[in-house]
Amino acid sequence: MSGETDTAGVGRVERVRELEHFALRRLPALQLGDGMFCAELQVTEGGARVEGRSLRDTLVVVLGLLRAEEHGLEHEIHLGALRSLVLSQLDSAALDAGDLGLALWGESRGGGGAAHELAAALDRRLADHQLDGLASAELAWILTGLTEAGARGDLGPGERILARCREQLLGRRRPRHGLVTHAARAPRRRAPSFEDQIFAVLALSQLARIRDDSEAREAATGIADLLIEHRLPSGAWPWLYDPWRATVVDPYDLYTVNQDSLAMIAMHGLSEATGEQRYRAAAVHGLDWSFGGNELGVQMLDSEAGLIYRSIRRKQRFPGARQARNAAAGYLRATAHLVPPEQLEVDRTMRPSHLGWLLEAWAGREERARAGDG
Repeated sequence: MSGETDTAGVGRVERVRELEHFALRRLPALQLGDGMFCAELQVTEGGARVEGRSLRDTLVVVLGLLRAEEHGLEHEIHLGALRSLVLSQLDSAALDAGDLGLALWGESRGGGGAAHELAAALDRRLADHQLDGLASAELAWILTGLTEAGARGDLGPGERILARCREQLLGRRRPRHGLVTHAARAPRRRAPSFEDQIFAVLALSQLARIRDDSEAREAATGIADLLIEHRLPSGAWPWLYDPWRATVVDPYDLYTVNQDSLAMIAMHGLSEATGEQRYRAAAVHGLDWSFGGNELGVQMLDSEAGLIYRSIRRKQRFPGARQARNAAAGYLRATAHLVPPEQLEVDRTMRPSHLGWLLEAWAGREERARAGDG
């Protein structure tokens, strides 16, 4: 290894530790009076302010803090009380089937005492909310949570749900054995996101690793290889895909959490399941994007403002109509449509879930940031 690449590896490890410390330091300010976390932090002329309340963000924060505690990272949040608060919400209308998957994933890490209760709640919820209509990211959370919980004991009714989720990701949602669709039911099958793809990679990788599922391993590598093939020149993971042609239909928004956290979570899992380090190495380069190696040359971590900026996006003039127009046009092109930097801007908001995913991605894996060296 050359001195130059060794320096790059050390720099990435330092960046990971900086992100972890930022997350642990910043999370308490994002917790509301009732214990839940806010939905978003926004920058205003008078400073940053919290907006809304999000059970889903709270679940992701629990997941990340459990990993942080497991690896000796200290924080100021009463995690036991937070877990109890989450379990008290099992019958809440704000908790959907995908959220129950996240809760089960966290519970399996935290000791698994409520795993059967969560699996039963999931079984009840899916009687009314069928899998076909769930986004693939949410279905993957369910599959990951059930696989993790099943490694610690009998799943009961969860075993049947696991089999249904597995069949969806291996078959119904993978046209031509390529990328996954957004859902199994039309018209929501079109335009799946990077989130749909990357959480499918993680869920299938966990099946391959824990249950030695060769079909899941093959599917996870197939999806990951296509994602790597379609990375942008900046190294960023684009946002929307055509699962039938396995192409990118709209790269924007370029979400920071995808670059510095979600790709690492799933690609690390795939490297563990296959023994191929190239997947983890591909994910590590997202750190460079977040720390200024992006289309605008912006460092997305702004410690002074107390945010990690959410994304780089098209300038916001009629954003919904523009994204729909670009996505539709993308189906007619072979390659993604990139716009010049002057048409891009930074989304200066942050969600607590980003900090939870950062901890899930890197706590105990900091030295893996060297994987991009070669």
